[in-house]
Amino acid sequence: MAEPHTTSGRGRGPGRAHDLVSAALDRAAAVAHLNAFITLDAERALAQAARSDARRSVRGGGGPAPWSLVVKDNTHVAGLPNTAGTPALADFVPAADAPVVAALRSAGAIVLGKTNMHELSLGATSCNHTFGAVGNATDPALFAGGSSGGTAVAVAAGVAEGWLGTDTGGSVTIPAALNGVYGLRPSAGRYSSAGVTPLSTTRDTPGLMARTLDRLTALDALVTGSREATAARRTTGAASTADTPAAPARPLRLGLPRQVFAEDLEAPVRTAWEQALDRLTAARTTWVPVDTAHLVEYDARIGFPLVFGEFATALGRYLMEHGAGVGPAELIAAVGDPDLAALLGATALPGSPGYPGEAGLRSALATRRTLQEAYAQLFTAHGLDALLSPTVPVCARPLRRYEDSLPLNGRDAPTFHTLIRNTSPAATAGLPSVTIPLPVTGSAPVGVQLIGRRLADRELLATAARVDAVLRCP
Repeated sequence: MAEPHTTSGRGRGPGRAHDLVSAALDRAAAVAHLNAFITLDAERALAQAARSDARRSVRGGGGPAPWSLVVKDNTHVAGLPNTAGTPALADFVPAADAPVVAALRSAGAIVLGKTNMHELSLGATSCNHTFGAVGNATDPALFAGGSSGGTAVAVAAGVAEGWLGTDTGGSVTIPAALNGVYGLRPSAGRYSSAGVTPLSTTRDTPGLMARTLDRLTALDALVTGSREATAARRTTGAASTADTPAAPARPLRLGLPRQVFAEDLEAPVRTAWEQALDRLTAARTTWVPVDTAHLVEYDARIGFPLVFGEFATALGRYLMEHGAGVGPAELIAAVGDPDLAALLGATALPGSPGYPGEAGLRSALATRRTLQEAYAQLFTAHGLDALLSPTVPVCARPLRRYEDSLPLNGRDAPTFHTLIRNTSPAATAGLPSVTIPLPVTGSAPVGVQLIGRRLADRELLATAARVDAVLRCP
């Protein structure tokens, strides 16, 4: 396991921001065995805290209140390495913040460091072969999920108040569910993807995690500059329920998948799912059974052609634009995970046997439009507030033992495809999704996923708030 790079500078000083950052760094040290960080930036975080305290002192306590943020190590933070979890970028240090980071800094965020991840975001366990595997926040013997495992763990373990990173097919919602926190994958294009190491320009988006839905909603307002941001800035970064758009008086109308999404669940997931349905039924939810098999079929046909058809071009443009000093072929040749290196070598570079080519990419993009139309028709025809499903059909499993396959209901199932099964279709279509942790007893965390209409993210968050209130009710 690689030790995280940690800057020096743990001096003591007065002020709210300093106390907050010091406490966060102490917590990071206490859970260092989880390997959540690649770079823990103590010196800069404390310096930023000192500047925040000085500004607030001059203003008599005015201005944005400080709060702590961790950033996935594929999203640029000025002056910090941006490894994307891969050896060839270990020394790449961007000169400027990604726009999504800059937006949160302007709202009082203090960046604690860059978090561990599945290499190049191409995996769902965060078992990184170069920087070490990430342990689950609830049990370090279990994997954290991915690709944003380190970020989910840092939030779930109480190190940071919020998280910023990326999602291509479930990289936010999967680890959030497996670590028992809230996660938002916004509609594609709603957040700027500038300053983010790309995987698929069609499917990639920055996303958010937090320990409460109120804070998640506030962070979304801050990133987008929506009207709720003014109220969010007056707090420590969390929103009150008043910041959420007004909930309708009518019962919620939720789509209940007939196929795939709620089938073949591990026993603890099924129990938590059925209990959630019972609670929501008791709260007068209107259930609308909907056909969903075609959504999964479309995604299965186009998910990987989109990624591998776009990866080399997008990555090459990114590496050149930011002066990373390496090209796509060199980067792939240096990949630390041998299975991932073989996969990329066979599929991601022009001329490789599995490369989709322009014709394959055009076909995938056309099918994606069909998938988007199918989702739109489903929402319109049934008047849904959201489509509901378990976020992940299984709980977290032991580290390193189940990277390739895992036992599920008496058979071996492929780990990656099992973990992304419920999250990938909406991600491919560019729809927003929110994962909410479910109450569980005697099991690792599980979550429930709500999918909304494209660009109706705030309405989806309002629906999620109503669902969460029911599930949290004693």
